[in-house]
Formats: sequence, structure tokens, C-alpha cells
Amino acid sequence: MFVYKSLCEERFSIVQFTTFAPNKEEIMPYRRLPTTDKARMRALEAAFKKTTLKIGDKIAISIPFIEELKLVKERFTNMLTHYELNIKIQSERNQEYKTAMENARMYISHFIQVLFLTSERGEINGGIKYYELKEFEGKVPPLNTEEEILYWGKKVVEGEQKRIQSGGSAIYNPSIAMVRIKIEQFNDAAIFQNNLRRNTSRSFDKMREMRKITNDFISRLWSEIEENIISDDAKIKRQISQEYGLIYVFRKSEKKNIPAKEFVKEMQRDLVFDFGS
Repeated sequence: MFVYKSLCEERFSIVQFTTFAPNKEEIMPYRRLPTTDKARMRALEAAFKKTTLKIGDKIAISIPFIEELKLVKERFTNMLTHYELNIKIQSERNQEYKTAMENARMYISHFIQVLFLTSERGEINGGIKYYELKEFEGKVPPLNTEEEILYWGKKVVEGEQKRIQSGGSAIYNPSIAMVRIKIEQFNDAAIFQNNLRRNTSRSFDKMREMRKITNDFISRLWSEIEENIISDDAKIKRQISQEYGLIYVFRKSEKKNIPAKEFVKEMQRDLVFDFGS
């Protein structure tokens, strides 16, 4: 017998099914809460779809839960859309950031190499001191990180200006003007990318909290659905619950105790929503 608990009236609507009591203790699967955002959306959508049935149809979700479902679904959808948009923008602009970084690194490196060669030929009369590069003994300093590129970019620009002001001749190929342009472009790209990272990080923190809130709600919602679907046959109850988005799985230890043919039938019937969604 299957009893569908009416949530709008103080009575029960009863629908008869031909069921057979099991001859042995039934192995019960357990509910599996969503672990991905897509799975959470499927669970919310499945339950929400049931609330849109025509008037007169019985559903296993009470009015207060329906209202909360609408609110949670809307909040989760909006926050997920915002989070995915931030990730997309950061990813798209990351290539521009990398390009600007490589250009700045290349121009600074080439300028320093030309500077060392000029110094080696004795053409700048000890002017290497203006760049704070003496300790590197003719080698280009590390330019691996954003901080190192901006630091040494600033040093070579300031050093070239001081050397020229002291009567030295400007270095070309590349000129310090081109080096400065590449550094400024990279600096702007770095500021923008860091802002995007902060936005994405904030969205991630909010999304992480929203996932917890959503899973807590789904757990309560599924308990509500199971409570309001009463059947003498646990399998029928699970099948009806799956129409509302509930997911059931068997534990490894339980799978071993189910005959192969019976387990296949269980998987086909009990997990139809999981595999079909």
C-alpha cells in the first residue's frame, strides 16, 4: 500500500499498488547529497518542477518548503552565474596579462644585456652604478615574478634617467622609452588582473557558503519529501522520491550482499534519476 500524505488537508489520499512483502531483510541504499553545482541545480530543478504541477495534483512538499525552495533556487542560481562570470572574465583577461608580462620581461632583459655590453666596451664610464646591478656581474637579475619584473623595471628606468642627467648618452635598441611603455602596460594589466583575482576570490568564498546552505536545505527538503511519501514497499517509495530529485546509492558492502541480477535491476530502477539526469 502506498499512502501519499496530503499537505493541504487533514487526511490522507490512498492509492493502491500491488506489492509483495520481501522474504528477507531489505538492503536499503542511502541518500547522496549533491557534490557539484550542476548536481545541486538538478536537485533543485527536479523538486521545483514538481511544484509546478496543475492544481489538484498532490505533491510531497509543503507550502513553506515550496517558498523556501524558490528562494534558495533563485539565490543559488544568481550566485553561481556571478561566480562563473568572474572566472570567465579572469580567464579571458589572463592571456592579456601573460602577454604584457612576457613583453615587459623581454624588454627589461634586453635593455640590461645591452647595458652590460656597453659597460664592457667602456662606453658608459662606470655608469652601471646607477642601476644597482653591479652585484650581478654582467648577468640579468631574476625576472620570474610580477614583483621582480616591476622592481627591476623601475630600477632600470630610474638608473637610465640618472645616468643621462649626469651627462651619459642614451642607450638604444631598446630605448628606455620603449622599456617604460612595456612596464607601464604590464603594471596596468597586473593591477587589473589582481582586481579580478580578488573579485573571484570573494565570489568563491560566497559560493562556498552558498553551497553549504543549499546542501543543508536539500537535505531538509529530501527528508520532508520522504516523510510525506508513505509506502509499504520501500522500493516504490524510493522511485517516487527520485521523481523529486532524490539520489540513492548502495554502499560497497551492501553491493556484495545483492545477487548480480537483482543488483542490476536495483540500479536500473533505483538510480534511474541519477543516471538519466
